[in-house]
Parts: sequence; C-alpha cells; structure tokens
Amino acid sequence: MKKIASGSQQCRHRKISSSDRAGAAHALIAFMLLGFATTVAFSIDFAYMQLVRSELRAATDAAAKAGAEALMRTRNTSTAVETAREVAALNKVGGRNFIIRSSDVVLGQASVGNDGLWRFTENLLPYNAVRVNSRVGGTGLFPAVPLFFGKLLGKDGFVTSAKATAAQQSVEICLCIDRSASMSYNMDGIDYRFASGNELLFTGPYYSTARARNIASPPHPRESRWAILQTAIKDFVDEIGKLQNPPRTSLVTWSSDAIHSTHPYSLPNNPFNVPLSTLKQPLVFTTVSTDVSLPSVNGFNWQNNATQITASLARRGLDPLVGATRLSDGLDRAVQVLTGTGSQVQSNKVVILMTDGMWGDCRDPMLAAQDAANAGVTVHCVSMLTGTQDILTKIANLTGGRYYPTSDANGLRNAFRELAQTIPIVLTE
Repeated sequence: MKKIASGSQQCRHRKISSSDRAGAAHALIAFMLLGFATTVAFSIDFAYMQLVRSELRAATDAAAKAGAEALMRTRNTSTAVETAREVAALNKVGGRNFIIRSSDVVLGQASVGNDGLWRFTENLLPYNAVRVNSRVGGTGLFPAVPLFFGKLLGKDGFVTSAKATAAQQSVEICLCIDRSASMSYNMDGIDYRFASGNELLFTGPYYSTARARNIASPPHPRESRWAILQTAIKDFVDEIGKLQNPPRTSLVTWSSDAIHSTHPYSLPNNPFNVPLSTLKQPLVFTTVSTDVSLPSVNGFNWQNNATQITASLARRGLDPLVGATRLSDGLDRAVQVLTGTGSQVQSNKVVILMTDGMWGDCRDPMLAAQDAANAGVTVHCVSMLTGTQDILTKIANLTGGRYYPTSDANGLRNAFRELAQTIPIVLTE
C-alpha cells in the first residue's frame, strides 16, 4: 500500500470562519439592496414620467380646444393663438405652469375624409382648426422635468412631447326642455313655492287658495324657474350665434298629458255663473311637443332659428305649466328629431336635456339613453335645483355627454354658456 504523502504534499483543509461567511452575506445583501433600490428608483421615476405625460396631454388638449373655440367665436387668428397659450399656462406639468410659444400654435383647416378620419392641413384658408405642439425639454420653451433619481439613472431630466388638434364640427342640436308644473315654482328649490308679484296671475273669485291661483296661472315672468330657464337659453343662443357656423338647433318640450280646465279656460259646473261667452276652451297639453323642428340645411339662417326658439319658450310662459316629469318621452322625441327628416348623416347629434325634477310615470330613462347611444346621439344633462341625480350622470356617461347639476340661476346660465362654447369643438387628434 502507498503511504499518504506528508509535509508539503499533504492535503491541507482550511476551516471557514463565521466572520468569512458574514462578510460574504453582507456583500450579497448590499448587492441585492442596490438592485432593489435601483428598481424602486426606476419604478418611482417611471410612474412620475407617466404622470407628466398625462398632464402634458391634458394641457395640450385644453389649449387646442380653447384656441379653436376662440377662433370660431372671434374669427381672429391672434386671439386664437393667445387664448391657446393662456389656457396652456393654466395647466400644471410636473408641478409648474406649462408654457408654449406662439409658434407652437398652428392654424389650418381640418376636414373629415370618406373613411371618417380627420385630416389637418396647416395654413389652409379658411381656418377652422387649431393644432398645438407641446414639448417638455429639448427644443420646447418648457424645460425638461427633473426626475427624483435622475443622476442615479443617468438622466438629467425627462423630455417628452404631445400634439392635439381641435376643430369646429358639424353639429345638430336639440334642446330637450322640461315644462312640467314645477317649472312655475320659484328658485327656492321647495315644491309649491311661487314668486310674489306675478302680474300674469289670473283674477277673479275662482280659486280656493293662493296656491291654487298660482298653479292655475302662467309662471312669474322674471322669477319663476321657467323665466330663469328662458334667460339661460337666451345666453345659449347668443353664444352659439358668435360661432362662424352656428349649428342648426331644434326645441322639444315635455311634461305629461293633461287638460287644464280652470278659469279663465273653463269652470266645471260654472259655480259662479260666469257668462260662457267669456270662457276659453280648456287647454290640452300633450306629453311631448316638437316646438321648433330641425331647420333645413338649405337656406339655413341662424338668426331666424334663434328667434324661433326664444319666441316659442316665451309663448309657453304665457300659459299655465302643468303635468309630471316624463323624461324618457322627451328624450325619445329629441332623438327622433335628430335622426329624422332634415338631419344629415355626417353631422354630430347632440341633445341638451334639462329638468328640475325626478323622472316618473315613464319607461326607464336608461333605456331611452341606450337608444340614443345606439343612434349615435350625445346627451348632455342639466338639472335645476335637484342636487346631483344619479340617473342623469348615467345618461351622460352612457352617451358620451356631460352632466351639469345647478343650484341657482347663475349656475344654470353658466352651464348653458359652457355648452354653447364647447359643443361645436371636437378634438380631431
């Protein structure tokens, strides 16, 4: 047998100490922590970059829409450019007010092709569109956005860009207005509260109470909800009229079927022996009425259209307002108007649905809203003195519209002004 070599040839075994193992573990932990910290840093900065992109997109979209609205309203190119810049500056990107150059705002013409896609041509007259080219860092006026861990990741700042184009679209509008009995009330928001000093109240000893007399008479011409609505719609048509191409607009009013048979229209059994020759025929109200049809494209005149709308509402205010809130019937008729005779297939169709009450005695409004959506009709909802209505929120969301809950006259007027300014403007990219 061979002997195991000794001395220098003998195998030596070194015992690994606990301090050696601890050192290796510390190095591994340090390496893992560095990797974890780098991952966390990248995740934080990545999320922040996404936020900056979203903020830049919002600022760019808002600037383009504001510029297009100003262009259509004032027909002044300088005003359109400055308005776009001013609105851009109202938005924050990375915690700072965003800024763009005048040269970042480009005017031109946008049109829809046979494929349904919008195309924008710079500097092509007549202008109907505004494009905003936004930049963060690089050649932009707004500097790059610092990152939290930029140095660690080898970046001095985040650079990005966005582009948006807004143009005036071809629109057909239907004002879909609640004319139920509550529209005679005052603006307190309480049922059966009527404004005092109504010179339209009917006279005579024919009413058992002051409430009965107010119910039987036309609404107060200045302080009733109906009068406040008339003012808001007057603001609407005035704003629409400022556009280069005001949209053709129809009017539908609705409540519920009713027969008004109170003096001076009639007196059941004639208890006061009023001469029959002095009495009028009972007023008959139908649930829904197309008060102003959608005007024809041929020979369309906006001023005539606006006059028809305001005059029709004024005439309604000279008779008592009666009936319940059959909202779905009104919305169904508005959709019929916008998809029937006189409507153009390529036009965007918009209903402005206004009510001061809760729907009832009709089919589920969501079914009517689904029919509107299926027909490509957008429904913007406005409520007066009701608080926020969940059903109106859902109708607007389903059809791509907006909901404006209003609590006073100023709120209602502002809602209609904003609708007039924004409805004709669409983001094309």
